[in-house]
Amino acid sequence: SSNENIIKVTLREAYWDLFREQISEDPPKLDMAFDILAEIKKGLELVMTPNITTLRKQVAEVLDLDLLRTQAEHDAVDVMYYAKYITSVISKICAPVRDKTVAQLSKETDIVAIFRGIVEILSLMKYDLLSFSLAAIKPDIMANHLAYERDTFREYINAIGGALPRTTKWLSKHLNASLSTEDIVYNAYIDMLTWDDAEPYPETLFLEEERLRRLKLDYFRLSVSCTLLFLSLGLIPQSLHKDDFKESIKSFIMILMVEAKNDADVKKFCSNIAIHLCEKVKNSVQTDDTSSNAAAELNYKVLQESVEPASLPDNKIRTLVCTRVNDYLKCSLKVTNNPELNFPPALNLFKFELTALRHSFQSIFKHNMLVCMEHYQKLVNTDSLS
Repeated sequence: SSNENIIKVTLREAYWDLFREQISEDPPKLDMAFDILAEIKKGLELVMTPNITTLRKQVAEVLDLDLLRTQAEHDAVDVMYYAKYITSVISKICAPVRDKTVAQLSKETDIVAIFRGIVEILSLMKYDLLSFSLAAIKPDIMANHLAYERDTFREYINAIGGALPRTTKWLSKHLNASLSTEDIVYNAYIDMLTWDDAEPYPETLFLEEERLRRLKLDYFRLSVSCTLLFLSLGLIPQSLHKDDFKESIKSFIMILMVEAKNDADVKKFCSNIAIHLCEKVKNSVQTDDTSSNAAAELNYKVLQESVEPASLPDNKIRTLVCTRVNDYLKCSLKVTNNPELNFPPALNLFKFELTALRHSFQSIFKHNMLVCMEHYQKLVNTDSLS
């Protein structure tokens, strides 16, 4: 909670204020300094990988706390020297992302700020090491997890009689001798975006049914929203096609589409869109503007009749939008480089929404390919689809 955060910050500041008081005494009181050095030494041991034995040995010798305490009894401890030494050690072992922070710390002259910075950087370096370790073992974890999923799915197939009739029917609609198995499966995946809910889902996707229904609805709302915007802008004077104006229309359409679940809902909302457009245009046009005459001819009825075709699945604009979206989604499964290179420029106004849709699409189907591709390969390459 916010109160807990305030308490933590207050205690942390009080801790470092106390350290400053003790280190500033004459002679300096070093009890806290040794406690901090002990924690720093432990932190360094944690973030130093086992293979850097020479540096490990050197750190153990230089930060020999028993020896340092003995030296302190004779006023022979230079605390600043050890702070600078630790900073130099960190600069050798930290991740590149910390280089700038360490460089700034190496220029610091305030002893308290240096120790505080060291403690904070070591805390971040622990997370860096954890992230690196997880990244290193992730392929093995994923491979084992995928192997388990594949084995489990094979068991499921055997339990239902060894055949996949619904998957066979689904793939058969996309057979094309000129396409690879992967392209056939990609086209079949796109088919799921407009799946008839009355039809049972393919066996290979039955566990994803809930997520597929959500994906289908998001796809429907986005494609219709794009279509409504394009149809709306087609009637509005070109001089008004500024980014903030288009963004305003888009936002209004998308708010309405949150409630849309089918084409009938879209048609019902078209009257609201037409009213909003009329008001928006009138408010945007100045009396001496060159577009005022064209804007004056706009009326609610004309606008409503012009945007209502967005509720028709075979509307040319909507079909074109769906084609652009489908191509982008298919490319996102094919390429391993930046999928944004294939983003359709005409849909830039919906970049955030379409990127989110792509993430959901990839999350379902990239994983499905890894688990089920062997079964798709068998079905496509046998006579079972004929």
